[in-house]
Amino acid sequence: MIRAVIDTNVLVSAMIAPSGNEALLLLAINQNLVSPCFSAEILDEYEDVLRRPKFGFEADEIESLIELIRRLGELIQPAPLLPLSPDPGDDKFIACALAAKSEFLVTGNKRHYHESWLSGTKLVNAGELVQLITSLL
Repeated sequence: MIRAVIDTNVLVSAMIAPSGNEALLLLAINQNLVSPCFSAEILDEYEDVLRRPKFGFEADEIESLIELIRRLGELIQPAPLLPLSPDPGDDKFIACALAAKSEFLVTGNKRHYHESWLSGTKLVNAGELVQLITSLL
C-alpha cells in the first residue's frame, strides 16, 4: 500500500471536481491502494478549510471525507519542525511526511515544497500519483 501525506488543496479540489484526479485519489484511498498519513493538526486544517462558507460543501460530505481519512489513514505525531516553506501553514505537511516516512507528499501547489526537505518522500500532484497507481494495477 502506498503511504502519502495529502495537502488540503487536494481534498478541496476533489470535492469541487468529483471526476478529477484528486477525486480519483480519494477513490484509491477508499480501495485501500493509498493510506493517507495525517497529524491531528492536518486533520484540523482539513475540517477548517472544507467548512469555509466560500466552498459551500455539504456538512455530511465533509464528515464522510474526514471519516474516510480517519478510518483508512494513519495518525502520525510528528516532531516540531523549523520553518521551511514560504507558506508556514505547509510545514505541518512536511513534518508529517518526515515522521511517517511516507512515500509521497501530494499537493496541488508543488512550488511551496522542495524534495530536498522531504528526505526521500517524493513530491507529486494528484495526477502523478494516480498515474503511478494505474501503472501498478
